[in-house]
Amino acid sequence: MAKILLVTPPFIQPNAPYPATAYLKSYLVRQGHQAEQYDLSVELLGEIFSRKFLERVFALYEERHAPGGEEDVLGDAADPDIRRMYALRHQYLSTVEPVMAFLRGEDATIANAICRGDLLPQAGRFEHMVPPEEEFGWMGLQDCAKYICTLYLQDISDFIRSTVTPNFEIVRYAEHLTLSLAEFATLEAELLRPMNIIEERMTELLLATVTEYRPDFVSFTVPFPGNLLAALRCGQQLKARYPDVRIILGGGYPTTELRQMSDRSVFAYTDYIVLDDGETTLAHILAGEEPAGAITEAGYHAGEERISHRERGCPDFSGLPTAKYFSLCEVTNPMHRLWSDGRWNKMMLAHGCYWAKCAFCDTSLDYIGCYDTVTAPELADWMDAVAAQTGSRGFHFVDEAAPPKLLRDLSLELLRRGRHYTWWTNIRFERSFTGDLCRLMAAAGCIAVSGGLEVASDRLLEMIGKGITIEQATVAMRNFYEAGIMVHTYLMYGLPTQTLQETVDALEVVRQLFGAELVGSAFWHRYAMTVHSPSGREPERFGVRRKGSVPNPFANNEIFFADNRGYDIGMVGEALRLSLANYMTGNGLDRPVHKWFAAKVPHTTVEEGLVAGHLTKPDACRIFDENARIVWIGGSMERTDEGVLVRSNSEEKTLRFSAAEADFLIHATELCAIAQPPVTLGRLKELYTEYSPEPFAILYHSKKWDILRGYGLLQI
Repeated sequence: MAKILLVTPPFIQPNAPYPATAYLKSYLVRQGHQAEQYDLSVELLGEIFSRKFLERVFALYEERHAPGGEEDVLGDAADPDIRRMYALRHQYLSTVEPVMAFLRGEDATIANAICRGDLLPQAGRFEHMVPPEEEFGWMGLQDCAKYICTLYLQDISDFIRSTVTPNFEIVRYAEHLTLSLAEFATLEAELLRPMNIIEERMTELLLATVTEYRPDFVSFTVPFPGNLLAALRCGQQLKARYPDVRIILGGGYPTTELRQMSDRSVFAYTDYIVLDDGETTLAHILAGEEPAGAITEAGYHAGEERISHRERGCPDFSGLPTAKYFSLCEVTNPMHRLWSDGRWNKMMLAHGCYWAKCAFCDTSLDYIGCYDTVTAPELADWMDAVAAQTGSRGFHFVDEAAPPKLLRDLSLELLRRGRHYTWWTNIRFERSFTGDLCRLMAAAGCIAVSGGLEVASDRLLEMIGKGITIEQATVAMRNFYEAGIMVHTYLMYGLPTQTLQETVDALEVVRQLFGAELVGSAFWHRYAMTVHSPSGREPERFGVRRKGSVPNPFANNEIFFADNRGYDIGMVGEALRLSLANYMTGNGLDRPVHKWFAAKVPHTTVEEGLVAGHLTKPDACRIFDENARIVWIGGSMERTDEGVLVRSNSEEKTLRFSAAEADFLIHATELCAIAQPPVTLGRLKELYTEYSPEPFAILYHSKKWDILRGYGLLQI
């Protein structure tokens, strides 16, 4: 029986395993195949940030810059930070492994010494660091130490780039070579160069694993452009050392970029390029069958065989080195840092996007356009299994957009089981996220959400088919904020027909959202028209004209288009980046938005109180709906002489009710407990007539009912 080794190539975020190989392994093993997985990314980073490897880096620097040594081709001889780091090389060599142990969570005691400021050597990345006590106070010791350690590793990364290869970064490799890669020859020129010491060590690690496991196939997941060169370098070396092993490339990058590839030169480094999800294609390849859904040197092998999300099943993270993952703190913003900090189990609640209508999104591809999900109990079972595998109780649901109904059902199921997991996910800022649904999610462990506000303009939101308005998004953000759930929003500029006035106005909306503390962090993306999006397939419908119609011989994703913009998009991007960097630290919120721009721009036309006005809109969960479900997630309610006593984990409160109302509430909360069958608001209205002649509406619209909501009486 054929054996396959599923590999994550350098370099992915090192705080948690990338889930692609875990999903593939789970499916293939259940189909009877022999599959193992190997995270070459985190293994190699662990080797790079070690004393032994840094000794080689400093020796290479000395060889290049010693009198009579090689010419400094990278032009860093005069860089004072590089010279400083070399002068402090013994301090770096003695501290790098303790730092890595701390970031892996192995030794928390070193945090005091790190924050004291004289343990770790410092170079260029520390120049603009705010004094730690201002960012973290004196209570955030571990966070402060993690932030300092991240700057320290970034300094080392700068030294490696100047000495070993400009391709190195902690979370990507040679990305500048692979972005918009029209011709493969550009990348092949790099592959034909001698390997640097990073690539040598990468190859040694991979070959050792292949020697031990002896697979028939080695498959690399390539989710991002910054993983392509490393994967192809691995394929090159495997073909030289193990010519009988067949090489497979799959993942997000080939799926989006290589579907129209005509240049077959890449097949000197791989045998198959798998498109889309890959489970069934890999199964066919392992069984010696036609590789439907893959590209080989002979061409594209047609055929579609989709599997359901249930068939895809629970990811299997077994065999991955959980102790070797390490967290970084690149920014101090508590929401923004979730991507690099914390050992999250990455999972999908559903496959694809339940909305799948956004004009800028790759909706024609299966990973977005093919929506499918499973039940909440099945998801909870998977979470239990993954938590047992990894020892981590934190989950990052990496869905395109998590469905509100599924989040509701999953939250109820987790509460019913008494699970104490922590999780966060991507959402759409739609009206379904009522205050009570957000409270339910928070009670079930949700700490943060990220979602696209995109252009922050109602005209443009309608044009791109986002399906939300600024008002809806503001109300949803308010509900998350009031439930204690942090919010990150994705923003976009440079859309077709977007005027400079609309860009300034969008920044004003963002300023108001930050000023109201509805948003904890955000990121501006420059719009890119892609071949798989509605806007790329019909650019004229969005007011622009495509430049060129002949596909590139290698990668095809971004489409260049003609747009009579009339303003400097680079200047705009810099203003948006600078303003946002200030907003995320609480600065500049009183500054008129036009002053962030380096050139003359119009003043905003957005009303000063736009967001504040939207915040007064009523919450949908306080509108009487007989069909709405009522659920009680609080503790036992006690009858008192004055009414009822309700408790949360941190406080308790006595609420005055008549004897009849108190009896009704105790009965109602027992009926509406999580473990009980669903009870509607209409059913409670009928029940109330058995206790009181008063109209139920008086109780329902009272301040006391609102207080009970805060203790767990939710309308969902």
